[in-house]
Amino acid sequence: MNKALLIFLSAVLLSESTAGSAKTQPDSSQVMKDAQVALASGEYEKAFAGYDAAARNDQNALAQFTLGLFYQNGWGRTIDKTAACQWFEKAAQGGIPVAQHLTGICLDEGTHRPADPADPAAAANWFQKAAQAGHFHSYCHLGNLLMTGRGVPKDPMKALELCRPAAQQGSIPAQLWLGKFYLQGDPAIQDKQEAYRWFTAAAEKQAPEGFYYLGMLMQQEPPEEQTAKKTRQLFEQAAALNYVPAYFQAGKHFFAAEPDPETNRLPAAHLAKAYLWISAAIQRSEDSDEILAAQSIRQQILAIMPETWLAELDQKIAQHLGSSD
Repeated sequence: MNKALLIFLSAVLLSESTAGSAKTQPDSSQVMKDAQVALASGEYEKAFAGYDAAARNDQNALAQFTLGLFYQNGWGRTIDKTAACQWFEKAAQGGIPVAQHLTGICLDEGTHRPADPADPAAAANWFQKAAQAGHFHSYCHLGNLLMTGRGVPKDPMKALELCRPAAQQGSIPAQLWLGKFYLQGDPAIQDKQEAYRWFTAAAEKQAPEGFYYLGMLMQQEPPEEQTAKKTRQLFEQAAALNYVPAYFQAGKHFFAAEPDPETNRLPAAHLAKAYLWISAAIQRSEDSDEILAAQSIRQQILAIMPETWLAELDQKIAQHLGSSD
């Protein structure tokens, strides 16, 4: 259970109980508190029942938002993105800024209702509401729609203007968005130096995506040994922080490292890391082409790696993947 989330939920509960929110009736206050305690203890069924009662009987927006989190994260039940989106939309209508942001994502991705297509215009509306309510990096999601012209008139410069203030104030998601705009956005605004600047700002806060995109930038540099070493390190830092897209990149780059000049073989440490990260990619990647490429590399690694290494390395992989669950 994410401790930061518990702090957030507790703070909202305290605020609503002391301010007397119109959405929270006095007789539901204890139900909500009991549900919060159960959630903190990992008693998911008891917590869900409490939030469900408050959400349905009292139209409690916080309870609706939390039910969305149950379905989004699979707390005691199967992950159901559609159900999560439906509860987030109810909570968004009740004025929860994070729920407004998540509703925007649901509409942008087309997971808000069964069989309904994506609705970027409606998504833009919710991102705007969330940002105006204080969820400032929602402006970057709105900016992404402006960057591509989905649901709103295309305006890359406005996209940068909307996202930049939150990035300047230290928001990691905003810094990552700004970096991606400069790296992958409209050709008229692409700027690799600016992309490097914002990914570095996020990486300095230990954001795994920051390390990952710095690695993507670094691998575009001339193929020198120092550049290759730095690229491996960046992807490994992202992978160590459980960023799944970095697993394949880290493994691939360790396997492609320069051989030892004395033995003309890949250094043992590099071979072991290549096996570790490639195996992690096979288990966690959702990209079928990437999985096939990783399986091919793994076969090449197994052809040269001592079989006696397998037990220890497989244990390390299991420990790493277990820590990310």
